Amino acid sequence: MVNELMVRSFKSFFIILLAGAIIAARLIQLEVPVDQIYYFSGYYCFAVMVFAISILRFGDFINPLSVYSIFIFLLSYSFVRFANTQSEYYFKTRLILNLSILTYVCFALVDYKVVPVAVMRFTSRVRRNILTGVVVAAFCTFLAECALFGYIPILNITSQDVYIETNAKLIPFLHYFIVLCAFVPTWGYLLYKQGDMSKKRMYLLNAVTFFILLNYLSRQLYLLGGICFLLAYMFYNRVNFRKLLRTGIAIVFMFLFMGYLKFNSDTTDSFSHFMRLVAGIDNENVSLVESTFTEYSSKRFTALDNMVIYKDNNNYTGYGIYTFRPLLSLFLLEKTGVIEKKEELDSEKNVGTYVIDPYLDYGLLGTVILNALYAFLSVRYYKQYKGKYSEGVVKFGIIMFCLIMGMFVNYFNTMLIWMGFVFNKFIIYGKVEAEPN
Repeated sequence: MVNELMVRSFKSFFIILLAGAIIAARLIQLEVPVDQIYYFSGYYCFAVMVFAISILRFGDFINPLSVYSIFIFLLSYSFVRFANTQSEYYFKTRLILNLSILTYVCFALVDYKVVPVAVMRFTSRVRRNILTGVVVAAFCTFLAECALFGYIPILNITSQDVYIETNAKLIPFLHYFIVLCAFVPTWGYLLYKQGDMSKKRMYLLNAVTFFILLNYLSRQLYLLGGICFLLAYMFYNRVNFRKLLRTGIAIVFMFLFMGYLKFNSDTTDSFSHFMRLVAGIDNENVSLVESTFTEYSSKRFTALDNMVIYKDNNNYTGYGIYTFRPLLSLFLLEKTGVIEKKEELDSEKNVGTYVIDPYLDYGLLGTVILNALYAFLSVRYYKQYKGKYSEGVVKFGIIMFCLIMGMFVNYFNTMLIWMGFVFNKFIIYGKVEAEPN
């Protein structure tokens, strides 16, 4: 097993390093300034080092550090300034990024206690009824929202404005039962495998859940639900890594192909031209993939840079309104105007990566403390998952989702994630399903 892991690790490192060399050669061909290539190469190599350390530390490809290394890889590419709106990063922005990364990596290397805290443990019947109650509440909320919409969204899928219209009419608080549907297939599967739910009931709850989620077409919920269910399946079954990798690549290409169809482009070249226009890239030699990475990844760091500069110029401090965003949502503090965020510092709207929220609230100290907390939770829940505590399945799934989406916004600070943790504690308690590996 160790030899197999070493062989797979060597192949992975070779492919990653080769990819980095190819990208660097491509940047030279595009006549990218040398300093930008140096920054890209430096951070790319650091990302490779973090990935390598993660394999040695955890003995597994999927772990809190390997998933986080994706953020560092994307950061490395952001130093290449293809778009007109990109500029050299402000000194404080670089400091915040480096502090965030180093703090997370260092605290992820520490060992933590893994046994779940026994807050409350319900009987099988109560846990089964709680899950059923979530689905019933979600379905009732769905019907109420359809009444507000005036139609069922899936039946008007061809309308370009349907999702903009529906998002404006969501029912406050009750809509969180809809977003909890992302976890329902995983919770149902875990209860079924534990003998606490029949297969028939699991299928019925899943059917209702899938119908509800289809009407909202939220890629975030699909990703979160997919990650959690995959981890649940791997929890009880042996999965072929190569097949898993192929499936992941196929999904990526599927999303790219869907994007291609969405804009009704006749050729790849015309779609490439469109993406260059969207990203604000003048160089016509920049490819579709490069312009896509610039638009959806690199420019997120530019948004971060702009917010850091604005905060420093205006001596702004959030005092927790970003870190404790779920509480603002729960008590409708933003909707009622009790608390009003500056438009320039709206981290959700501006999409400035997960790094910005801790800094907006508590400055450099918050950057260190909150990244240490994220690393602590990541390792703790990963070890619960690997230690065969069923409660750790959804917990680590949530962590993986937050780390992957860290490229865009800070999902650690959302009601979806907080409610996921709370209901997971109610529905799945932390008994050991098998002897730890």
